Amino acid sequence: MTMVSNLYVNDLIEWLDDSGETTVERIVWLDENYILAFLFDINTNKGVPYPKRISEIEEAIAEGYALKLKSDPWLKIVTEDNLSEKEKEIRNRAWDVISELVQQEPDIFDRSIRGSLVNKAIIDYKEKIIKKTIYGYLRKYWQRGKNKNALLPDYYNSGGKGKTKNYSSGKKRGRPRKYNKTAKMGCSQKNYLTTAYKLMLKEYYSEETVFDANGVKKSILIPPEKRPTLTQFRYWYNKEHKDIKKTTISRRGSRAFALENRAILGTSKQETIGPGSRYQIDATVADVYLVSKYNRNWIIGRPVVYVVIDVFSRMITGVYVGLEGPSWLGMMMALVNAAKDKVKFCAEYGIKIEEEEWLAHHIPDAILGDRGELAGKNVETSIDNLGIRIENAAPYRADWKGLIERHFRIIHDRVKPFLPGYGMSGSFLSRECGNISGQQNIRF
Repeated sequence: MTMVSNLYVNDLIEWLDDSGETTVERIVWLDENYILAFLFDINTNKGVPYPKRISEIEEAIAEGYALKLKSDPWLKIVTEDNLSEKEKEIRNRAWDVISELVQQEPDIFDRSIRGSLVNKAIIDYKEKIIKKTIYGYLRKYWQRGKNKNALLPDYYNSGGKGKTKNYSSGKKRGRPRKYNKTAKMGCSQKNYLTTAYKLMLKEYYSEETVFDANGVKKSILIPPEKRPTLTQFRYWYNKEHKDIKKTTISRRGSRAFALENRAILGTSKQETIGPGSRYQIDATVADVYLVSKYNRNWIIGRPVVYVVIDVFSRMITGVYVGLEGPSWLGMMMALVNAAKDKVKFCAEYGIKIEEEEWLAHHIPDAILGDRGELAGKNVETSIDNLGIRIENAAPYRADWKGLIERHFRIIHDRVKPFLPGYGMSGSFLSRECGNISGQQNIRF
């Protein structure tokens, strides 16, 4: 008997009984040890997800009592422009109610915990809402694919498309700004403590000011026994500035502190429960020049390399190399590659691999980017239809994507030693660029 081992969240399992009746259940959660799953009947308006051993599901599929469906009757690709304002309002209101609840997996599936979580949601929600409504939202979310658009009203096909939106109110469209004023930057001068000490003596412990033969202003200090020493100055500085964090931020700014001086309280892997929990994606301009295949003396530019990496396993799940600058299109090509069968992908380039060598052809639960391609209108459709949670690193915080940034360095370190001119000055490379036609073809 051949066992299967390809069960994933959102898979649909059709169960067959002796009477010919069928039941279709959606897998809404798998534990990281691949032992237990929670399922939910997609054709019911009652109940909650229930547990089932993964081995039981695999055995039923192998023996023909169950079938893994290839199509999803609830899968509907929806764009914002095709929705009416009323439909958006209904969906967004429901999402505001349950967005925190559905992230608390697997606690939300536990009967002893779920009630208290729902009660807390009722208290936290700014408007009056009852428990029955919340459970209705949750069932809809689990039943229809675990994404925001699952909460759309059932008449979503009937309105919006081709209609002119009414913008006559004069109000600014879109979300209001969170901050009305720009935060003030620290104004402290970044002097060394010894420099500050000398400036203090010059300002407060000089008895007269003179000008030398060149007209340069000089201060004549009072006798050494009458002025504080550097050790005394340092003592009182440390006594008055006990909060090192506050002092550092005032001198260097909050961004520099967060990047270089903050306490390290966790790791990238800390908030992941298994492979596919979170992907990191980013692009870099490679430190190589590409030449034309028609004339190797023609330099066509430096390639832009996109890499998608799984945080939990550190596996590269998607790649894309192009000549266009970092863009939404390039990022989407990388994500498409992440969901592509890698055996077929490698075969396109004459490389033969087994599936076990690169088992990565899925979409993640969350993607972490850097406020570039993943911040804007284009990404909203992907969020709502694929159920992917989009996360963006704060500005100037490349360390939030440390895995992908480090991998770019690994790629560069691997390739550079094989290229002509590596380690030489840019001026030399510019003079000798004609010799680049002799560079080797590197596969990595």
